[in-house]
Amino acid sequence: MERLIYKEEQPFRQSVIPWIMLVAVIFVIGGISIGFYQQLYLGKPYGNEPMSDKGLLWSSILSFVLMSAAFIFILSGNLVTEIWTDGIRYKFPPVLRKTRHIPLNEIVAVEVGKYRPIVEFGGWGWRKRFLSRKTAYNVSGRIGIRVTRKNGSQILFGTRQQDEMKRAVNKMMQPETNKYSI
Repeated sequence: MERLIYKEEQPFRQSVIPWIMLVAVIFVIGGISIGFYQQLYLGKPYGNEPMSDKGLLWSSILSFVLMSAAFIFILSGNLVTEIWTDGIRYKFPPVLRKTRHIPLNEIVAVEVGKYRPIVEFGGWGWRKRFLSRKTAYNVSGRIGIRVTRKNGSQILFGTRQQDEMKRAVNKMMQPETNKYSI
């Protein structure tokens, strides 16, 4: 009977990415505000090739809606990693809504340690390197669980609880000691 050994949830709200997005939204709103003030209030065309007042209004609304939607999308991100006696379960909504399972019998190796998110995967979030068959699900930091499967692919899950995750992975990888423990 499978049982949960360890569960970790990591929301994007605790990383630096939402702050970067917020600064970008503020810059867009600032630029839009300057354009509105100059073109609609002062009556001077805004920019080298100014658009109509209607065009300025609609492009501003569209920019604001798209930036806000991206900001909300990022804020709703939440990496859930579960170590079970029969393998690893994970989900990363809103990108990956359904829980996925890596059965223990498909796992060749698991290591918990440092990695280089920018060099190896190009940053944080859901990252897939097609040529190297590597996938990463990470929110922040440089510590993760690297899972190597029998088919040669690797999946990396970021973690903020390195010691707890090491203990859980060690327990999972020794199933004969787990089967009869209470």
